Parts: sequence; C-alpha cells; structure tokens
Amino acid sequence: MSKIAFPSQDAARSVPPTDPDAGAPTAHERLASRVRIPYAVTSVALVVTGAVLFTVAAWQISGRAPVLAVAQPIAAGQVVTQDDVKIVKVGAASDLGLVPSINEAEVVGHVAAVPLAAGTLLTAHMVGTADFPPPGQAVIGVALKAGAFPPRLGVGDRVNVWPGPDVAAVASASSAPVALASNAVVTSVGSADSVGTTVVTLLVDAQAAPKVTQAPSLSVVEVSPNEVGQL
Repeated sequence: MSKIAFPSQDAARSVPPTDPDAGAPTAHERLASRVRIPYAVTSVALVVTGAVLFTVAAWQISGRAPVLAVAQPIAAGQVVTQDDVKIVKVGAASDLGLVPSINEAEVVGHVAAVPLAAGTLLTAHMVGTADFPPPGQAVIGVALKAGAFPPRLGVGDRVNVWPGPDVAAVASASSAPVALASNAVVTSVGSADSVGTTVVTLLVDAQAAPKVTQAPSLSVVEVSPNEVGQL
C-alpha cells in the first residue's frame, strides 16, 4: 500500500515567501532613469551644436564658404524657388555681402528685385520688393529677326543695341554707326513667331529708350563680362 508524503514543517519554513514587489525598479533606479533623460537631450543638442561649429570652423580654415547662386534665369518680380538657386563655394563671401547657404530662407520664397542671370552670386538686395524698373531706366520690348541677336540670349545677359543691318549700311556712308543703347539688360526672351521674329524685353537707360523703340530695325550684341565695367 502506497503512502502519501506530506512536507514537513522544516521544509515549509525553507521556502522563501513570495515578494509581490520583486522585479519592480526601486525608487533609486526610477530616479536615475529620470535623470538620464535630460542628459540625453542635452547630449543631442551638444552634438548638433558641435557639428555646426565644426562646419563654420572648416569654412574659416579653408577660406572658402558655401553661398547661394542663381541656378537658372530669374525674371524681376518672379518668386524665387529652391530649384532657382544652387550652392557654390567662394572666398571672401562676407566682404561681398553674399548670402550664405545656411540663410537660404532669406532668398527662397521671396521676389527677385532685378533680373538674375544663371550663375549670379546672390546678395540680399537682389531679393525683396520688386522695385523695377529702377529710377532713370525703362523696360522696352523689341522685335528681333533671326540672326539679329545671339542664339543663346537669356535673361540677365547684358547687351549693346545697334541699328539693324539696313540702317547701319545707310549710316556708314556718312558716319560710323553708334550704339542706340549700351549695357542693356535682357529681362525676358520670347519664342520665335511663324516668320522667325522674337520679342525681347530690355532694361535700358530711360534716355536711350526712345531711340531704340523708334529704330526701324535692330541688332543686339552681347557684352562680355570684361566689357561691362568699361561702358
């Protein structure tokens, strides 16, 4: 006959009582976890600040800073988008008043105050309320025949406006032809019509505007960057 074994009182006393709080974090551990959270946030902030300071220091050491330039032609009064600008590295950016790349928000979303050609290094005065045309200047439209202007003429290009070939031929018989307008700025270039005529708008000196608009025909010659300062 089998016997049923019951635990003795000594065995029962050897089993430790169950603690309902076993495994739960202590008050000290909870306090430590609270302290670690602000330290983690502070650490992230220090890392970001350090990265910015390192970048600025690298610019100063290299002597070249990233600034904003025009990526594609922008007409006066046009809102500048992110696709309209690009980052380039130049020296002495602070001396020229150029817009640092980190200040992109000062340009993007604002209106171009003047026509801007691709590659132009941006300064703060180039954007804002469009004050166009400036005092003493006028915007005029001219109809140019094929061959009377450079095929790659674009917004922001500087040009000299001359009488057309037929007018120049008559003038050359008595005297050398004279430019009707010097250092004019292209503000827009239209598409050629069915007969090959293209309408181009120019920013010219107000006194030269009547001579240009009254000429029976015109030709436009692009001004090289070296010539701009000589005009």
